[in-house]
Amino acid sequence: MASIINVNRLKDTQPLEMGQILNIPSASSPQQVLSLFPSGRWKYIIVHHSATQEGSSLQFHRHHQEKGWDSVGYHFVIDNGKSGKPDGFIEITPRWLKQQHGAHCKASDMNTVGIGICLVGNFNEREVSPAQMNALVYLVNELRRYYKIPKNNILGHRHVPGSKTDCPGNRFPWDKFKRQIQ
Repeated sequence: MASIINVNRLKDTQPLEMGQILNIPSASSPQQVLSLFPSGRWKYIIVHHSATQEGSSLQFHRHHQEKGWDSVGYHFVIDNGKSGKPDGFIEITPRWLKQQHGAHCKASDMNTVGIGICLVGNFNEREVSPAQMNALVYLVNELRRYYKIPKNNILGHRHVPGSKTDCPGNRFPWDKFKRQIQ
């Protein structure tokens, strides 16, 4: 603890800020760790795009708070490499860690039963990167197996009955994605 305080020039009374970057002496590179929690709540997985060229969980958190929401609406964000995290990096949001309902899809009450995954990018304008697709397939397969979610309950936001959106974009490769789901 003392070396972290020293190397980051922190004061004992200085609170840490959300998103603050800390140097951790002798730390290895970040590893993807997927936390899974026993629950019978999750019945669907809803795939979104951010419809932005860049972004991160922290940026979406701030934007969603400006809209009056309590925090980022998604449970997971898959980065595209343009906001400081590697392309395909899976960010686990506080909403997932706290096992809170989502704020990503009101239609068909998906916020209460659907896990929200957002890929950073606008897939009406460009393709999903291979790294993002690999991360999405990995994440969906792990969540699907653990929570016993049927393949037909993996939906794009646009496929949810009652939704009026093109999310996750017209260039999202649904057929290719569905073939990779096990």
